[in-house]
Amino acid sequence: MATSTNNKEKDKTAPALEEPTKKKSGKLIIGFLLCFLVSVGTSAGITFFLAPKEAKQSSVTEDKDVAKELATFQQTIDSQNEKLQAMKAENDILKLYLRHSSATALKNILINQEDNIQAFLKVLKASMADLTKQLQDNTPEIKNWNEQYQYQLDLALKGSLEREDLLKLLKTGEPNEKSQ
Repeated sequence: MATSTNNKEKDKTAPALEEPTKKKSGKLIIGFLLCFLVSVGTSAGITFFLAPKEAKQSSVTEDKDVAKELATFQQTIDSQNEKLQAMKAENDILKLYLRHSSATALKNILINQEDNIQAFLKVLKASMADLTKQLQDNTPEIKNWNEQYQYQLDLALKGSLEREDLLKLLKTGEPNEKSQ
């Protein structure tokens, strides 16, 4: 029986030995798991706290850059507005000079000159026709000569009328009444 008591004692101690081994291995797994979770949490926390600061700093520098560009653009717009105001002032001065210039007098002189040229061409045309009638009896070639030069006189008269129309259009903004 001693052996059976020994066996019973061994049986009692054997489960006791097995239990601490199971408890130790479970505690060991829980310990590794906790260690792993703590290290992952610490790494994630450090990354989380460091990353946003860099992003905030870069956004702050980007904001500063945008603000500088905006200020530069504003200065450029202000300088362009000043130049535009100066150009408007110069434009007003030039309009005043144009109103008081001798351009209107020059237009009147040119219109009178075109009228005189037209009158001269009409007189020349009529006198050439008269001369042709008087000399036609003596030489038959005179008729061809008159027709040729009458055509050229008509072209010159037409050009003069067109110039007069343009000048009157410049002067008053209305077309010439003779040509209509």
